[in-house]
Parts: sequence; structure tokens; C-alpha cells
Amino acid sequence: MAAAFAGLMSLLNTSELLFHPSQQWLGINIVQIVYLLQKVHILQEFLEDYSHRAHQEMAGVESQIAAAAYAAEEIIEFHVLDRISARSTGSEGNSSTRFSEDIPKVIEEMEDLIQNKLMMIKETIGKFEEDPNFIDYSPAVASRSAPKEQNTMVGFDEKLEEILDILTGQQSNRQILAIVGMGGIGKSTLANNVYQHPLIKHHFDICAWATISQKYSARNIIYEMLSEIGQSRSDSHDLSDDQLGQTNCDTGEEQLGELLYKKLFGRRYLIVLDDLWSIEAWDEIKRFFPDHCNNGSRIMITTRVKKVAEQLSSCPLFEMDLLDDNSSWELMREKVFGYEQGCPPELEELGNTIAKNCKGLPLAIVVIGGLLAKSDKTMDSWKRVAGNMNSIINSEDNEKCQKILYLSYNNLPIHLKPCFLYLALAPRSYNMDIPMLIKLWVSEGFVKPIRGKSLEEAAHEYITDLVDRNLLILGRRGVLGNLLRCGVHDLLNDLCEREVEKINLFPMIEDRNPKFVSFLRLRPSILEPEGFVPRALDILGQVSLSLSITSGSDSTPCYAGQLQLLRVLIMVDSILLPDENSQLMNLRFLCFRGHLDGNSILRFYSLMSLFWNLQTLQIHNSLSDEPLYLPSEIWCLPHLRHLEILPGCVLPDPPIDKHDSHILENLQTLSTVLLFRWTEEVCTRLPSLKELRVMYGCLPHAGVEWPFFHLHNLVHLHKLQSLYFQVDSPICLKYLSFPVSLKELTLSACKLPWEDMSIVGSLPNLELLRLCFNACKGLTWCPINGQFVKLKVLDIENTDLVYWKADKTHFPILEHLILYYLNLEEFPRDFGEHLTLTEIKVVSCGDSTNGWAEQIGEEQQSFGNEGFQVIICAKEEDKRIIITTVGGYTLSQGIVAYDGARA
Repeated sequence: MAAAFAGLMSLLNTSELLFHPSQQWLGINIVQIVYLLQKVHILQEFLEDYSHRAHQEMAGVESQIAAAAYAAEEIIEFHVLDRISARSTGSEGNSSTRFSEDIPKVIEEMEDLIQNKLMMIKETIGKFEEDPNFIDYSPAVASRSAPKEQNTMVGFDEKLEEILDILTGQQSNRQILAIVGMGGIGKSTLANNVYQHPLIKHHFDICAWATISQKYSARNIIYEMLSEIGQSRSDSHDLSDDQLGQTNCDTGEEQLGELLYKKLFGRRYLIVLDDLWSIEAWDEIKRFFPDHCNNGSRIMITTRVKKVAEQLSSCPLFEMDLLDDNSSWELMREKVFGYEQGCPPELEELGNTIAKNCKGLPLAIVVIGGLLAKSDKTMDSWKRVAGNMNSIINSEDNEKCQKILYLSYNNLPIHLKPCFLYLALAPRSYNMDIPMLIKLWVSEGFVKPIRGKSLEEAAHEYITDLVDRNLLILGRRGVLGNLLRCGVHDLLNDLCEREVEKINLFPMIEDRNPKFVSFLRLRPSILEPEGFVPRALDILGQVSLSLSITSGSDSTPCYAGQLQLLRVLIMVDSILLPDENSQLMNLRFLCFRGHLDGNSILRFYSLMSLFWNLQTLQIHNSLSDEPLYLPSEIWCLPHLRHLEILPGCVLPDPPIDKHDSHILENLQTLSTVLLFRWTEEVCTRLPSLKELRVMYGCLPHAGVEWPFFHLHNLVHLHKLQSLYFQVDSPICLKYLSFPVSLKELTLSACKLPWEDMSIVGSLPNLELLRLCFNACKGLTWCPINGQFVKLKVLDIENTDLVYWKADKTHFPILEHLILYYLNLEEFPRDFGEHLTLTEIKVVSCGDSTNGWAEQIGEEQQSFGNEGFQVIICAKEEDKRIIITTVGGYTLSQGIVAYDGARA
């Protein structure tokens, strides 16, 4: 149902734009749009409620809903483009008539779909679910019995020992322990090795294992545990086979649950709930596990959903990581040759490569290892496997691998599925920039609006949810814990590609000239045209949605032709020009990177006001330091959300009139702006701004002083969270004010007196402060108590500071301290007792500063802060190298790293 939901969300986002005051000139019958949206919401709610119910009556509904949604959206977009064309040429056009005739037809189709097909599905499924005698005994529901043997486990020995210690520890209260990780990573294998361990069999009176899965029956789960208890021991308390058989036929869930409760009561038990997907499943059975005996009973769960693990676990989570290259080869070698036989030397290198290409996922290693074990142990045979690994793992013969991975996808809420499948467009093993991915999701119309939140905030929750479900691999976090980069395992990338192809979510035209077109996404209802020639874009008709162009050394401009519905356009060292009929006016995301042709940019500027729905504009000119002078039409883009210009832009003053179309009410990112005047009127026209990067050259210039720029009005940007402020002349804070909403502040070259830091320190929400390149001047800094109450990261670079008269009370929750090119003689006292501090990084500082950092590390260790780390970089070029040590100092490439655990 992902394609249908994506179509509805895209239509919903497009339709709601029509209500903006700036779009009144379109002449659209708003009553018709309101009626259309009513139908869209009904279809949306149906998919959210019924998409997870794999009933035969659902067959065919997805394509009908998707077709209706895309048809309605195309009618709207073509009408808008016709009106734009008519407005720019001075002609009347006849699009209004066509719109009034075509939209009612689509609404009628949706109404027919709702009244007939959807109502019938609801009634049919409702009858099945209301039938008290209906029990789903499908394989997806039936619980698997507990494993009887230990499986090969590599790379998780430490976790095994830790889990055994917790399960057999002295804590008398019942504890719940959770093992969490992506599908196929070895959660059940680890749990089984714990479950079968002799220490567990000796320590617990009763052990029982039940597999929950996505579709579960509480009765079946309880019955499985009773069955295993009955088979595991033969004392007077155990149920006989005849008794158990009788309960299977005649006994309901409550009666079985009471039997289980009586069996467990008073005994020290271990229950393993494997493959738990939801809190609801736990809620249905938890009352049958005694919780007041205080005899050291334990419950161990495995789950792919981190949120479930966090809500249930009373112990630290055991998160499963992908195997490293050495462990991957060790596991594969054992699968192929067993424990005793070694690998022939001539196959060792190729075997290592094959194992490495499994990207650390035990499931893939076991599948490939099983095939190698059955094949000839020859170089040619192994080379054939190495060259066909993806097809082997994803083959129809290997259903187990596919089913395990598809469980994670199938369990996704419907609103997450289109966003996850969008990752099929990313290159393999690619670490994606999360802010960019969010902008693309929003531009494609995939994000469901949530009242009180921006689309970006909603999309960020999508990212978090996908990470928690172990479908995205977290690549890097910022120092404040914010997600910056993520990846997806190759097997999940394969899953996305298969599913996209199966449901026709966004057909792809593969480029035959990789220097030109990277990808092109089409409307799902349009088949891939034959004989595609990248430069002959006219043949694509009016169907494309996303296009990426790279011209390499050939920077010849390409003309847009008939790309009327293009939404996302990314160009690297190339220019795609609008033609005379303004065919690119539907763009939502536009990115120029690399070499920019001046004439092409000017032509783009001249048409800028016609981009009715442009949301993200990125211009990154890597070959020039010259700023771009933006036209005044930039203020005529009411839906603009992100404006990012590198190396910088000169932003014109807004038009004098206060027309709504000149208020950028959705703009959240503005970077980098040069020499701009922040009048109070300008600030009121940017009410949603969250990220701002501004730069000012040397002053005075031509008689211009700081008051001319009205920087004190920045205080009126009430939603601003991140500010980068760079100047090349001294300034004092009587000319510069900050909003209380600010969380991140970077000051560069301002040469502020250190006394002005009291103003910065009073910002109630400030979490990160970077002081770069003489941001402050003076030898002494004496912070004031009661300030920097939320500061977590402090970065001081290239200043003449010598005497830093502070202690831990001045930075009560500081976590990261970074010092660059400082020669301090007096340091903050008692930072060695500052237990919120997790890291001190010192780069190219004097010996006294390095010695102070080492002393802090020793003191932190004595206070038990084992996670504390000191990183000392002797050279600037080494500052990105981080070494984590255990047991003392490590010196490598000019770096000394200390982790608080000196030998």
C-alpha cells in the first residue's frame, strides 16, 4: 500500500498549498479542493487502518487509489502551470475550464471507490475479526518451538558473558533484559546460546521459550510455554501430555494463562520472548508471569524495535552491532569448514573478501557460507559465488533470508514505507546526509502533515523511527546527539529496489551515459519509454518527478523540453535551462553544484517569481569566491523553506509593500548572507527562521557603521535555534542581540571583550558555543555563576586567552570541551570532578594546556568516570583522528589519547 499512500500524501501536500493567499490568482475553485481533500482523508484513514491486514479483498485497491491520487494531482499541477504560462505571456488560457471539468470526474471516481470497494472490504474483514470462532493458524501466527541446540555464534562472546551475569545475578526482583538489533543480526542466536547454557539450566527452576512474531495469538504463546515446561521436567507439578492435549482442544486463553501462572508461581523462572514487535503483545500476556516472588526470576526478549526494548527493559539494552571483517570471516570459515578443518591457503584471501562483502550481517554470512560448504572448494567455484552474492542471497530459493528482512518492512506503519523505499535511489553503501534526505522527502510530498509541527520535524521523527526499528544504520551524530548521517545495509537496499519495482512506486530510467544523468523518477502510472536518450529529454513527455544531472567535463547546457512536472532537480557541473514555455515551474527542490554558468544563472533569476512551489534552493559554487547577488523576486517564493548559497549571497531588501506574497513564512534555513540589513520589518517577514549564517566584511566601509545593519533586531527571530556570525571587524554586543530561543551559536573574528560573554551566558537555551578565530579578545575570562545553565559543548579556538578563571559551577552540565591553539597558564579548577564532562579535546596547544588536560583525565578516572576521554592532537592536520584507548595513554601520529583508565 506504500504507492497508494505516497500518492495520497503528495496530493494532500499539493492541494493544501492552494489555500495560501498568494495563490488566489490561480482561479481554482476552492470548494472543489475542499471536497477532494475530504475524499483524500477518508482514503488515507482507510490505508492507515487496513493496510496491515493481508486479506485477499485488499488486492487491487492500492493501484486504484494511487491512480486516482496521481490523476487528481496532475490535473492540479497542469492547471497551475497553464496559469503561470498565461500570466507570463499575457494570454488568458483555458485551464480553468479544463480544471472545473476534470476534477469532478476524479472526485467521482474516489467516491465510487469509497462507497463500493472500501465499504465492502471493511465489512468483509470486520465479519472475520468479529467471529469468536475465528483463529488465525497461519504460519505467521503459529509460534516456533524453542531451539534445541546451540548455534554458531561469533563476535558476541562478551555480550553472552554479560547477559549470563545479569540473569544469574543476586538481584532478587524480577528483571527484564532486552536484546535489540536489525533482522538477521543474530539476536535469536545469542538468546538461544544463553538459553541453552548449562549455567542457566542449573540456576533456574523453569525455562520456557516462545516466539511472538508480528501476527501472534496470546493463547498460542501461552500454550507453547506450557508445552515446553511439560517436556522439560517430570515432577508432580508438570502437565502430562494428555492434560496438555486436553487444554489445547477445550481450554481458552484465560484458563491456559492461569495454568501458566500457577506453574511459575514460587519458582525461579526464565522466560524468553523471541521476536517481540509491540508493547501490545506483551500487555496481553504479562499478567501470567508472577512478579512478586522476589526469587530472581528473569524475562529475556529479543526485538528489532528499540522503542519496545526501552519501554520494557529494566536493564541496560544489549544492542547488536554488525560484525567486523575478522569476525565475519571467522563465522564464514566455521560455516564452511567446521570447527576443526582449516581453510586452504589459496582460498583464504578470496574467502575474506566474500565475508567482507556480506557487510557484517550474520544472516548473509550464514547463507553464503552454507552455499560454499556445498560447493567445490576451488578458486573458480568461489569466484562465481563472489560475483553473484546479491542474486544468491535474494534468490527465490533462499526464502528464509527474504522473509526475515521483509518482516521489518511489513511491520512499518504505512506512512514510513514510501520514505524507506525512497532509499532505493541511494547508491549502495552510501552514508546519506540526513538533513538533505529530509528535504527530499518533503519535496517529494511523502511526509504526512502533523498539527503543530513543521514537515521537517515530522520527517525527523521518521528518521528516528527507522533508526529505532534498525532499518537505518546510524552513521554519525553531532556532539549534541543530533542525527547527521545514516546508511542502509545492502540487503535492505536490495529489498527496497525489489519492492519499488513490484509496486511500481517510482520507475527508474537507467542512464546509458553516467556522466550525464544519475537518476530519473517517473510517475508510477507511466511505463519506461524505450530507446531513452538522456539529452533528448523531450520524449519523456510530462511525467518526470525527479532528475539528477552530472555533465562531468562537458558543461554544455541541457534544455528542459517537456519536463513539466519535474519536482526535484540536482545538477552537478551542468545547467538545465527552462525553455521558452517555462517548463520547470513545478520544481520544489533545485540544486546547482560545481561550476556555474553566469548567463544561465541570470536566466534562472529572470524566471524565479514563476516557481510557484519552490521549497529548497541550493547553489554551491565551488570554483569561485564571488558572492551571488539574488534578485528581489526571491521574496516572491512563499513556500521557500531552505535557501543555501555558498560561498555566499547578497540578499536584496524585500519589496516595500507588505503583501503576503513577500513574506517568507516557511523559510527555516538561510545561509550564507553577506552584509544584510536586519530591519524589524525584515525579521517579521521571516517568522519561521531556525538556522541562519551571516557574514560581514571589514567596517567601516564607505562610511557604514554597525548600527546601519540593525543587528539588534535578530532578537525578533523568535524561532532561531542556530546562528553562525562572522565579521572581519571588532564589534560589541550593544549592536548585536540574540533571541532567547538560540541553542547553537558560533562567533568568528568578532573580537568581543570577554566581559560580553555574560550576555551570551544568559541565553537560557544555549547548548553549543563556538568561539573561533579571535571571537573574543583579552587575556582573562572570568565567567559569572548562574550562567551557561544548558551549555553542553564549548569550543574555543585561536584566541589570546591566557587566564581562564573558572570552575565546574560556571558550566554545570558541560559535556564536551574543545580547545584549539591556546596557551593557557591558568585553567578552570575542579574539572576533574565535573562528572557530566565526557571529553576534552586539545589541538595544537601549549604544554601547560596539554598537561592540564592529562591531569583532568587522571582525576576523572579516580572519580569513576570511565567513559571520559582526553584527546591531545599535536598538529592541526591530526585533529580529526580520534584514538580510544583502554589502560592508559597511546601515542600515534602526534596524538595522545587518554580514556580515563590509566594502567
